[in-house]
Amino acid sequence: MKKQYKVCILAYSRVADVARQVISELPDGDVEYIIMESGLADEQAICVEEARRLGCEVFIAGPAGAALFATRYSYPVISFQVSDMDYMNAIRKALNQGHHRIGIMHYRYALPLDLKKYEYLMQAKLTELVYDEVPQVYEIAKKTSCDVLIGPVVVQDAADAAGKDSLLIYAGKDAIRDACLKAGELIKKMYDTRRSHVIAESVLDTAQLGIVVTSREGMIEFFNHTMQNYTGLALHQVSGRSLSDVFPNLPLSDFLKSGFNQQDSYHLINATMMRCVFRRLVVGIHEGGVLLTFHPNPHNRKKDRQHPVYTVAPVYKLEKVTAQSKEMSHIVNLCRQISPVEYATTLVGPAGCGREELAHCLHNASRRAGKPCITIDCATIIDDRAVEMLYGYSQGNNTTDGLLLTASGGSVIIKHPGLAGPRLQAVLQEALTVRQFFRPGMEAPMTLDLMFYTVVTDEEYHRIPAGLRRLLSILVLPIPSLHERKEDICLLFSNYVRQQLPGSRGNIVTEAMERVLMTYSWPGNVVELRAVSTRYAVLLKKAVTRTARYRYRLLLEAIGDETLESDIFSQYPVLCQRPVEQISPFQEAVRVLRTVFDETYEETAARLHMSRTTLWRLLHK
Repeated sequence: MKKQYKVCILAYSRVADVARQVISELPDGDVEYIIMESGLADEQAICVEEARRLGCEVFIAGPAGAALFATRYSYPVISFQVSDMDYMNAIRKALNQGHHRIGIMHYRYALPLDLKKYEYLMQAKLTELVYDEVPQVYEIAKKTSCDVLIGPVVVQDAADAAGKDSLLIYAGKDAIRDACLKAGELIKKMYDTRRSHVIAESVLDTAQLGIVVTSREGMIEFFNHTMQNYTGLALHQVSGRSLSDVFPNLPLSDFLKSGFNQQDSYHLINATMMRCVFRRLVVGIHEGGVLLTFHPNPHNRKKDRQHPVYTVAPVYKLEKVTAQSKEMSHIVNLCRQISPVEYATTLVGPAGCGREELAHCLHNASRRAGKPCITIDCATIIDDRAVEMLYGYSQGNNTTDGLLLTASGGSVIIKHPGLAGPRLQAVLQEALTVRQFFRPGMEAPMTLDLMFYTVVTDEEYHRIPAGLRRLLSILVLPIPSLHERKEDICLLFSNYVRQQLPGSRGNIVTEAMERVLMTYSWPGNVVELRAVSTRYAVLLKKAVTRTARYRYRLLLEAIGDETLESDIFSQYPVLCQRPVEQISPFQEAVRVLRTVFDETYEETAARLHMSRTTLWRLLHK
């Protein structure tokens, strides 16, 4: 069967052999892994060119190869990392062989090594040898006083040429398997994103209605074929122009000032009376422009018009953050202390824990509260368009500002910085250091007055290139998972339900519901809790009765009986142990299981796949 996706693995011969073994053990799927034996410099360039010709869109390489790749290409690359344990094993082997002057050689732009930690743990004196290109390796190997060199294959070759001993360091099977799986997931996400974009454009372009999309400044960004037929205007004639210039009779400015989310009216377009629907585009809490739909209609049917609806955008404020727990209270206090400080801040925490909301709180607590706070998702910016997206571009006599210029005076929230390509990284680094922008025709450079917040998981934080990470992380704010701030769970649940059912007593948490909420580990954090709360509110709204017992059952249904059971079994592995050897932990786990599900011994025994007599005997030992 022909594979749909292709990933290229760039590796030295020994690593390539391990990679072939790993690929043979991976489950059969729709990703084809093409292995090319490649070193650095020109070898890599030749292999990349061939891989692109074969249709590869994502690459995998070792630390040095990935670092060099990122400086040359904008294609996604994933590195399989050599672990600290691999280095310490090599150091131990060198000591056992009687070596005392040990050199560890690595590529300058690979992830930095913690040599002080290695020296402390191994009680050895280590010398760090850094090279920028392959020819330097031979020169460094020849000149160094070290009697053994630890590094990749090129270091081994250089040591042989210099008449010195060497120890090879390379990624093992687990690291290569993880990189292959990550690359497979990434290439599928890239395909899904591109497909969704193509579908959206195709639907809009082939719709029976005339469709126009403007920026928040009122400039025309999209003008579909139907609208071109209605007006007789070609795309190049309207693109980048103000909607008010093209259609002076459309009350766009009045609509934007009104606060309405949608407005329906009739206007004369090219001598035809058309029904015009204005729809405000809101992305999170940010204005994203206006979508207008046009349909020829000779009758002014007022009865078909809908009353305009006011919408209230969510407001993020520190005083509204639920922080009964000691952990979250500490974070909120830290936020109050650092909000006046103008230093780039990184918020590190698991996905769904509310990092981006806290970044907005920091913005709203600073002097920049009245200015824009925009989010830049590095995963969605094509590297070739990084300069246009962040700084802007000119088209004819019209100039469109980029995201950084639009946010000047306010704040920028950066997501997925580890997926930023080389050009995007360069633009971000320039904005963080130079903080100026100059376009031909400007009388003087423009100062970028920006505050940067970065939201990442712990894994993403360590994937950010070291230079960019240092600039983004002058201050680091660790955000706890929901399971680490248990005292907040019930109050958050109650608040979310109250938002869905205002004026109702359905947000009251009973003792039985509290046990469920506090026992579940919430792997999706606050995002999952919000989803469960919404599901619970929807079920409760349809309920005929709202007794405490019934609401408890609805909560179990909102989380999912199987999901909750699986979570408890994960927290208490002793429940799966057969025969049961750890009696006390088993008894405690069964007590939790029975308390959460409010079950009889017979029901619990069935859940544990054992007889009621066996369960009774184990519980009374």
